[in-house]
Amino acid sequence: MIQRILIFGICWGGLFLSAEAQVEEYYRPFKRPKTAILLTQPDLVRSNSHWYIGIEGGGKWNGATLSNSLFGLLAYQPGYTDSYAGGHLGYSHNLRWTIESGYIRNPSNTIMRVNAFRGFTVRVNELEHSIPLRFKWRILRLGNVLKQSGIYVGAGVLWTPTRKRQNAETFLLTGLTRSSGAGNAPDTLLVENQTFSTGKSKLEPEVSLEFVGRVSTHLELVAFGRVHYAGASALRSDSQLYINRLIESSSSLTLRPVSYQFGVAIRYIYGMRNLYRSRYED
Repeated sequence: MIQRILIFGICWGGLFLSAEAQVEEYYRPFKRPKTAILLTQPDLVRSNSHWYIGIEGGGKWNGATLSNSLFGLLAYQPGYTDSYAGGHLGYSHNLRWTIESGYIRNPSNTIMRVNAFRGFTVRVNELEHSIPLRFKWRILRLGNVLKQSGIYVGAGVLWTPTRKRQNAETFLLTGLTRSSGAGNAPDTLLVENQTFSTGKSKLEPEVSLEFVGRVSTHLELVAFGRVHYAGASALRSDSQLYINRLIESSSSLTLRPVSYQFGVAIRYIYGMRNLYRSRYED
């Protein structure tokens, strides 16, 4: 009798547990499958867009021209490389095109040498504060998996606001020279120089080439080169040669219109947004 009761209880207990399990399974909330959406719908592609902020630094090369050497008295260094730095903020859409702006601490320098009895050099410099506006387009994608590194070409402008005209440096040379005629008094020579920044605003067209490498989810390293064209020189150095108080010759040292920037940048990526669209919509 006791054996029958135990068997009967075991059977009813098993039926009760089975029914309870079915009820819990029936009312359990639906969970999304962990399979990636690109595997379940292979016709979709992911669009990666994000904001970034970064800092950059490197070198700037600018050349100069001298209109007249004043009979060999003046010489100049054809090109000069100086350091520069800046920051930028940009938006990248689908890792294909990017728009960017920021700030650049933008120096211009050149060196002129005076070949006097005791020669000396005059460094002509101008510090500008410029604002770039760039549009960049990816021409080559690097990486078969992440597809987040690439080579970009860009175009834009570099705007430098108007500044006050400032005298940078001046010098005055005097001397005597023998006259060509016998018994004549020596001629008096005078060289007067004035170096100043023009203070004119500039809008320089720019072209650029960038290599962008994604090193982590939120960091990018960039190597770049840029070319600028300035219609007006940021600085001048004017010299006049007087012989017996009469102007014999004059000379001007100005910057060449084309300058070059090269360097590296580090960017922090934020505001990432991933969208999925059909590949047939492109």
